[in-house]
Amino acid sequence: MVPRFRFAPSPTGTPHIGNLHTALFSWALARALDGDFILRIEDTDPTRNTPESAQLMMDALTWLGIDWDEGPDIGGDFGPYTQSERFASHQKAIQRLLDTNQAYYGDDPAQPAAAAGNPLRLRMPHTGKTILRDAIRGEIHIDNATLHDPVLVRSNGRSLYHLASMVDDHQMGITHVVRGEEWISTAPYHIQLYKAMGWAEPVWIHLPLILNRQGQKLKKRDPEGGYLITDFQETGYLPKALFNYLLLLGWAPDNGQEILDKWQVRKQFRLERLSASNATFDWDKLNWMNQQYLNKMSDQELAEAIRPFLEDAYDHIPNPTGWLEQLTGSIRSHLVKLEDAIDLTEWAFSDHFEMQADGSAALADAATHPVLARLVAEVATVVLLDKQTVHSILNKLRADFQTSHGWKATQIFHPIRAALTGSAAGPPLPEIMSIIGKQRTLQRLANALR
Repeated sequence: MVPRFRFAPSPTGTPHIGNLHTALFSWALARALDGDFILRIEDTDPTRNTPESAQLMMDALTWLGIDWDEGPDIGGDFGPYTQSERFASHQKAIQRLLDTNQAYYGDDPAQPAAAAGNPLRLRMPHTGKTILRDAIRGEIHIDNATLHDPVLVRSNGRSLYHLASMVDDHQMGITHVVRGEEWISTAPYHIQLYKAMGWAEPVWIHLPLILNRQGQKLKKRDPEGGYLITDFQETGYLPKALFNYLLLLGWAPDNGQEILDKWQVRKQFRLERLSASNATFDWDKLNWMNQQYLNKMSDQELAEAIRPFLEDAYDHIPNPTGWLEQLTGSIRSHLVKLEDAIDLTEWAFSDHFEMQADGSAALADAATHPVLARLVAEVATVVLLDKQTVHSILNKLRADFQTSHGWKATQIFHPIRAALTGSAAGPPLPEIMSIIGKQRTLQRLANALR
């Protein structure tokens, strides 16, 4: 039998990273076991579900690098893949439960009510135990005396998750159900529904929670950061980096390896390597991983990646050949995520940048006026201010002032960088001056002198 995994989200808004983590683990297990991965949209709540949200979910999965073998957009042999279109199947299951006295309408199992205006409930055993055999946690025994008869269909006729999802899973041939551990408490109802219908249970896989660093379950809007997929996209995390990081939240790769591609995941991902312990979402670790993937990109690739962020922040991006690539090369070692490029490149776009504290301190040094005045004179004489020319000018400047005044390199170069960028720290001066060009260099030096 080919293993069949599914991800069955309810389309209620922008996808959350917790849902996508579940989807990723289900996908990874399916690929590692040479199985099928199915996408099913559970849209049976018309007050909350929208087609736009369903499309947002599919777009988020695609962006993250998760593909599917069957789904609402590509079809398959077990459709339809939108739950609202499977109403007839749910009705057949309801009738079978009623015919075998496994369900009843109303609230009293001893005196079933009429169907109209009443909820349908599953008759649960109230003695003995229900055993949840979880692939990660082992056997979990639940005392049936602690359970109630769950509602399968509301009084308005709408099927709930307890019924609709289990019926759909069975009819789609789902062999493994991957979901969050919050479903453990209701798993006995799903197991008993399978028994009532005479179906073989799937393999149950309940993933542990992802917590923030305060030990709290992640929320869509969290004090530590936004966990909607758009929060990661809009701040410039790379999909490959987020994909890689999410895999490490509850799974241990071979040999402690942390940077993984899809092929390695297919080879290594196994049920027995999944953790039953809660994972902590560590922003520092994600930032580090994002940097590893940024470092793999060429200046040209990275320039195109940061271009949309710069276009949103600044009115105009100069168009000389190689200009943006050169700018990118000057800041890439400081990039953690793509949006960082906005602040890191402010000096290249605006002549009215904010002066930082270290920049003000550098400009207050006794060396500032003579150094900047001498540099203005040197730059004014050149035709093209390229990196090689700047190197030559600065080397001579440093040698002359060290000989005449005994000034250190920092006393010479920090005021220059502060005058040109607002900070004593930053890219090498030859990069800065060749990027902003002769006229803007002279103007900024003159402003600092004034």
